[in-house]
Amino acid sequence: MGTTTLEGVGVRSIKEIKEWLTMIRQWLSEPKNRNVLHRTLGTLCWMASLCFCSGDLYSQEQKVIVVVGAGGSDDYQQQFETWADNWKSAITSAGESGPDFVCIGLEDNPAEQNDLLRLKQALTNPGEGTAELWVVLIGHGTDDGKVSKFNLRGPDLSAVQLHEWLIDQKARTIVVNCASSSGGFVGKLKYPNRVVITATKSSAQRNFARFGEYLSAAIDDPAYDLDKDLQTSLLEAVVAASSQTQEFYLEETRLATELAMIDDNGDGKGTPSDWFQGTRAVKKSKANEPDGFVSNQVFLIRRGTEAKLTIEQRETREQLERELETLRQKKDALGEVNYYQSIEPVLLKLAKLYQSVGSEKSVDGQDSSLSETPASPDK
Repeated sequence: MGTTTLEGVGVRSIKEIKEWLTMIRQWLSEPKNRNVLHRTLGTLCWMASLCFCSGDLYSQEQKVIVVVGAGGSDDYQQQFETWADNWKSAITSAGESGPDFVCIGLEDNPAEQNDLLRLKQALTNPGEGTAELWVVLIGHGTDDGKVSKFNLRGPDLSAVQLHEWLIDQKARTIVVNCASSSGGFVGKLKYPNRVVITATKSSAQRNFARFGEYLSAAIDDPAYDLDKDLQTSLLEAVVAASSQTQEFYLEETRLATELAMIDDNGDGKGTPSDWFQGTRAVKKSKANEPDGFVSNQVFLIRRGTEAKLTIEQRETREQLERELETLRQKKDALGEVNYYQSIEPVLLKLAKLYQSVGSEKSVDGQDSSLSETPASPDK
């Protein structure tokens, strides 16, 4: 979603902003609180008017490599090809402004070159200026208790190999492994500025994984755009796809043999997808920082304000939103007054950033100010 979050509210959602402002107005009704939040309220209104910007689709040096593994049977092969086509369709729908797209595993396979070598070459030379590199693995996986692998035509790809080929990348890397036994990739691929999504919670979940089917359909589906900012984040798509996967097993009255994992904080532990309600983790491990923040800033297709941000602006926005998230987690310790005083300067910086992107119209071409003006705190 890539939006500023206040108690889980994205500031690009008009409905949620109004709810947030209503809560603040109720708090302001107490005389002791009026002066404290007067300026913060104004900041939130300003943020609302700036964040609903229209924008042409604009690819920010993204590259997506989809790897289709060995199907093993015609039925599986056809399914994998369909999933790969879904990814391709999502990208090509953006036109020339969409990410660069490469597919490995569906072309003729000359004897002198195998798919493992093709992937290595693609990762070694992703292209000058690539700031975000996606690697999507569609197929079967194996794990013998020591080595986790993704099955290819010819030599298989191990998690260790993939990590070694990605380690020198300056770009943020997003690895999506839709295979069985893919959970073993989480720990092996841990690294700063890297997002790892797997279809299974552990390498022991060896049965055919269906998660990839649902994810390929959800990755740019506006139905899962929770904050209505015209784009679907990776986290939104993963949570939706995982929920649909679990529904499949319930409807078939079968024991679920897969549960998607999300690791985007670089600790290699991961967070089960069913720990999320919407885009916020409702369960947290005491041993690690919550996952989900980065994957909620990542979009296959960028639209609206997100499409207008430069690489530097996106990095600044992410840093400021991290500050807001940190403050949100400390709200009880800070107390309400100190909390609101602390978030105001961060909101001002974010507002100035969005203002620098610049647009006075909302996504529907109307004036972007809120239709419902909050009551004055002095009344």
